[in-house]
Formats: sequence, C-alpha cells, structure tokens
Amino acid sequence: MADLERIRAFLRRTQDETSTRAEPWRYGTALFNDDFPGRWDSNFLRVERTVGEATPAELAADADRILAAFRHREFVVEDDAVGARLAAGFVDLGYEADRLAFMELARDADHAPPSLAVEEVELDVVRPVIVETNVAGHGGMARAEAEMLADFRRVLVARVGARFFVTRLDGQMAGYCELYQRDGVAQIEDVNTRQAFRGRGAARAFIASAVAAARASGAERIFLMADVDDWPRQLYAKLGFDEVGRFRQFTKPPPGKSYR
Repeated sequence: MADLERIRAFLRRTQDETSTRAEPWRYGTALFNDDFPGRWDSNFLRVERTVGEATPAELAADADRILAAFRHREFVVEDDAVGARLAAGFVDLGYEADRLAFMELARDADHAPPSLAVEEVELDVVRPVIVETNVAGHGGMARAEAEMLADFRRVLVARVGARFFVTRLDGQMAGYCELYQRDGVAQIEDVNTRQAFRGRGAARAFIASAVAAARASGAERIFLMADVDDWPRQLYAKLGFDEVGRFRQFTKPPPGKSYR
C-alpha cells in the first residue's frame, strides 16, 4: 500500500472506530457519534467515491436529509480534485471550505528541539489546557462546548489509545499534542500552545517528544494534518514534515457559529 493510502486508511479507521454508528450513502459513508451530537467532526458525510456530475446543491440536499437531527452539516471529501470542483458551490450555499494537507515526517528538523521539560500525561491532567485552548482558539466558543470537545478525548483514549504530551514552561503546562498509533502508522494531532507561552519553542519540544515516542513504539510512518492556508503548516515543514496529499472539508455551522 502506498504511503498516502496507508495514511488515508489510518484516518478512516480512526473515524470509524470513534463513531457509534455508520450508514452507507450514495457516495460513501455517513458517520455518527450519538454521544457527541455537537461535535461536527464526529457527525458528517465522508465522500469516498467520485460524485460524477452531482452538484453541491444536490449533495447539500443529501446532508439535509441524512444529518436532519443535527444543527450543522459537514462533508469530508477524500479526493482533492473532486473537492476543488465543489468548493465554490458549497461556499455559495453557506459552507466553510477548508483545504487540508497530509504532512508526513520525511527528514530531520531544521534544528534540534529546545531543551524544555516535556512529559506524557493522562487526559485528566491536560484536560484543563484543552478546554482553555478550545475557548481561546475558536472565536467565542462557549465553555460548555469547549468541555464537550475535551471530553471527546475519552473516546479517543478508549478506542484508539490516544496519548498526550505536554511542554512545561515556568512551572505550567504551556501546550500539548496528541498521538494516535497502530499498525506502523502514527498521527500527531491537536497541536496547541497557550497564548501566553507562544514563541518559546513549546510546540517544537512536545512534537519532538511525540515523534520519539511513536518511533519507540514501532511507527514506520508519522503524519499530521495542516490547514493549507494557515501558518502552522510552515512550522511543520521546518520540523521535517512534507506534504504528501490533500483533501477537502466543507462545513455549514449552526447559525451564529464559525468554529469547529
């Protein structure tokens, strides 16, 4: 299996295993987590096949029917070319359009990580920082919603063995990332640094520790995902990650919301 296909298969399996149910639809799979109806990325339509000449309006009608019980609508389009064709039409329908890149660790970082204190911790230890960064980083997210998203990590721990790495600065947790791993593939996810500690190397330090832990556990491929249009992609490139593929995500938030 090609490296990109191994990464795609890994992501699909993570999505599948953190869902409570799945239903086929004409272009792929509809995934749901009935315990977390407010988590958009757990309740969406995955486009796994070509959609032919189907229009965004036709696909949106499918979402309105299949996701009728939810306030949001979301598509994950695995084929970037298909997503590119659909993007403008989805935006016209009120969807947010994201271009996301798979970035695989391919070479050494531009320089060694800083000598900062990094440790692996349990979810309950890092949960307050996850809540804080959710509130601060998503433009007006209510605390109850931030806590719901933090609590979804319990599903990730139980279903995919999520691990958490934190950097400490001035005696405080400055930031964290998550690590998921199986079958020789590892994903680094949810890279976050608290606002007060940015620019001091926290992310470099905890990512390096997560990479080392993945390698020690037998990972042959280590990847993360980045917004093509956002600055962290440049940081990941400096850390040795190269883009190996792209996909698209289209989300129509509930009225008055614009975060995920």
